[in-house]
Amino acid sequence: MAPSTPDLRLADDSAAPVAKETSSLNLFTTKFDCIIHAPTVDDLRAIYNPVVALLETGIHNGLWWLDVTAASDEDIETLARSFGLHPLTIEDITVRETREKIELFDSYYFLSLRPPSSLKTEEGVHIVSHNLYAVVFREGVLSFNFGPSSHADQVRNRIREHRSHLSLTSDWICYAIIDAIVDGFAPFIARVETGVDLMEDHIAVTRPDEIGLALQQIYTWRKEVIQIRQLLHDKTDVIRCFARHCDALAAASTQVALYLSDISDHVVTMMANLEQAEQMLSRSQSKYLSQLHFDSGRMRNEIATALSRLTVMAATLVPMQFITGLFGMNVMVPGKTAAGLAWWFGILGVMLGLIVLFLIAAKRMRLFDR
Repeated sequence: MAPSTPDLRLADDSAAPVAKETSSLNLFTTKFDCIIHAPTVDDLRAIYNPVVALLETGIHNGLWWLDVTAASDEDIETLARSFGLHPLTIEDITVRETREKIELFDSYYFLSLRPPSSLKTEEGVHIVSHNLYAVVFREGVLSFNFGPSSHADQVRNRIREHRSHLSLTSDWICYAIIDAIVDGFAPFIARVETGVDLMEDHIAVTRPDEIGLALQQIYTWRKEVIQIRQLLHDKTDVIRCFARHCDALAAASTQVALYLSDISDHVVTMMANLEQAEQMLSRSQSKYLSQLHFDSGRMRNEIATALSRLTVMAATLVPMQFITGLFGMNVMVPGKTAAGLAWWFGILGVMLGLIVLFLIAAKRMRLFDR
């Protein structure tokens, strides 16, 4: 039998990371100053009786926000049937639709947004993420998250801190979710900017054997920049559509539209920073390639010079070998019958003279200067 009073546990979201969160359903309601945790929908019904009326009639005393983490297909089907979700919305949540969008339906609008998340592999850090889905009613919000994320905790902490002077609506919760997701890109962009600055500073001191590694690192950074820019670019259309929706509603939602302009400015600033990082990476890559081309050219010149000198030496010694080989055969050597060493020194002098002559010719042809 369900208890008559809800079993409430105060959630300190700032002290408990999402990775340590054991429950899969988190219900926030303005009726209480705490968050109700439960592993399944049935357990949530047993813990908090007003949830039964909320699921059956959609009526609740106060604004509510039900955040579902790693929901099973049964829970998705139960919640979809209880809140009357459109089959297209159910399909997007079930198949984990990756496209970011906002769609308007009769009694709610559906938000699909992709938060950033890092994944460390042997090749480096890659940005991977699972879309966050939010079904925004006038009286509350139903959100689904299928990956590790702290954005819901950040929004709840923000509500707790500004509860006294905050006009809390379902549209504001949707705005806060978008704002938290956009702010989640800041650490990735800061890491990229730091890495790019360090790479820019190390160009002058990079050794030739390290250029290949530096170019590979530039490729990794540029790939990450492209991923972040793509994720941020997709969010601009969602923010623009959400702003139009807020402009068409009451004054409370119009106030949310003012906050959305701040998110748009933040996105523009991030895109500008990424554009600058991309330009710095392109400049660094050009410098490294120029240095690699210069080093390759210098190495080719050194090899050509060494081969040139070896060629001169070979061209000088080959005739000498021909002469000694010729006189080493069984032939009459000039001056063989003459007395003294005059002929021997004469032949040796001719050979040395030819060597000197070849060296002078090579010097004039600048074969040693190449």
